[in-house]
Amino acid sequence: MNTRLVEKYTGRNDTCEHLSHWTTTWGEEPQPKWVHIFFHMLHVIPMNLYLETELRYGTIDRNELKESFILNFSFEDVFECIDDAL
Repeated sequence: MNTRLVEKYTGRNDTCEHLSHWTTTWGEEPQPKWVHIFFHMLHVIPMNLYLETELRYGTIDRNELKESFILNFSFEDVFECIDDAL
């Protein structure tokens, strides 16, 4: 596993850019492990959303995580930051 850190997603940075940087840094980890590590690279509000989802429905795979991450946090056209969206 690559030990370099990735800047945590705060809701102010671009979702696609964060995923791209994450994938470049961490590479192709086994899917369940990748998802668990990814949760820790989110600030509190985004991380809580995914942890709650995982507790209710189980671990999602990497492709589902990427798709839901973009859908859940692509609000920059309407809101300035995640706090405003919530």
